[in-house]
Amino acid sequence: MKVKICGITNADDLLLADAAGADFAGFVLWPGSKRFVPPGRLAELARVPVRLRRVGVFVGAAPAEIAAACRLGRLDVAQVYGCAFRRAGVAVWHAAPGRHRGVVVLDAAPGQGRVGDWARAARLARTRRLVLAGGLTPENVAAAVAAVRPWCVDVAGGTEAAPGLKDPKKVLDFIRKAKQ
Repeated sequence: MKVKICGITNADDLLLADAAGADFAGFVLWPGSKRFVPPGRLAELARVPVRLRRVGVFVGAAPAEIAAACRLGRLDVAQVYGCAFRRAGVAVWHAAPGRHRGVVVLDAAPGQGRVGDWARAARLARTRRLVLAGGLTPENVAAAVAAVRPWCVDVAGGTEAAPGLKDPKKVLDFIRKAKQ
């Protein structure tokens, strides 16, 4: 089971996610989000030495904007909502399951913390690499993993003390319960 801790906005939380055993750290690169990471901060976070892979989350962004952020943030993955992007050296996770063959992100309402339809997610997870997001918390992640069997679980708000600020206990609990 892979785990993505999303909504990382600072170096301390990036180092926490890495030390706790997360596989991916997500940086929201959409200005409309309360977890938005501006370009200058993304460049700073790119210099933080971690083992986990870095994911940029984009909403409606132009391909050139995505490519520039991938370079600036040393991103390994572009997670895209409502935009098209292909680039050598960067994996792409799509939020449109019907149109793409690679990794698919299933999120009930991006950034809103609402739990989705786990039965639908389970059907999709049987045929695709699925990243399950939306309303996951340390309290429900084990049930989500058992019901859906996703490739990866993705959490932001469920591990926060406040928007953009992680709660170390929640991060540790989430990762431990997801990987059990």
